[in-house]
Amino acid sequence: MECAEPGSLVTTADPNGHGTVFRFTKPGGLVRCEFRGISVGGARYAFAPGSTYWLGWGSQLSTVSGDFVVWQWKSYPDAAQNFPLIMTVKDGSVSLFHVSTDATWRLIWSAPVSAGARNRFALGIRTSASAESGWVELSFNGIRQTFSGGGYRYAVRTWDSANEPKWRIYDRDAPQSDVVNRLDRLRVGTEHADVG
Repeated sequence: MECAEPGSLVTTADPNGHGTVFRFTKPGGLVRCEFRGISVGGARYAFAPGSTYWLGWGSQLSTVSGDFVVWQWKSYPDAAQNFPLIMTVKDGSVSLFHVSTDATWRLIWSAPVSAGARNRFALGIRTSASAESGWVELSFNGIRQTFSGGGYRYAVRTWDSANEPKWRIYDRDAPQSDVVNRLDRLRVGTEHADVG
């Protein structure tokens, strides 16, 4: 976890029956509030190449103004591809980008979002250092999404030396905005049905 005071990451029970809520609070003046990775059976889980993972979560943002990152598929430790996939919110839109080994950002999907609205994401990743066998799929609010260029599956390089998911608020602009992100029903599985 990386969330310096007065920022905070706390868990609460959701009154609407969505289970545990992770509430990220990033005040203006701080760049980030985030955590990475998952634990299974009390031990840190190691994601692996040549595997399929589905990540699911609900998100409710206090603002959709500014320019900040809410999720990324981060590479560690010595990476040719710092983050193959990254999700941002900017001026009322949520966007998913693929970032190549030469650090070129390619927009592959976007949709409008509103402050205070709860949105559900289900993101499938086939981990591969080759664009011929790596891919990403996405459902947004229960609807399978079409990527730029057409199709429900986007073929890309998704693996580096090691990768982990990061859920976060990370300012891409000067860190001036107060942002709260409430995540609920955080799930990880190997099929869409595990997390949808």
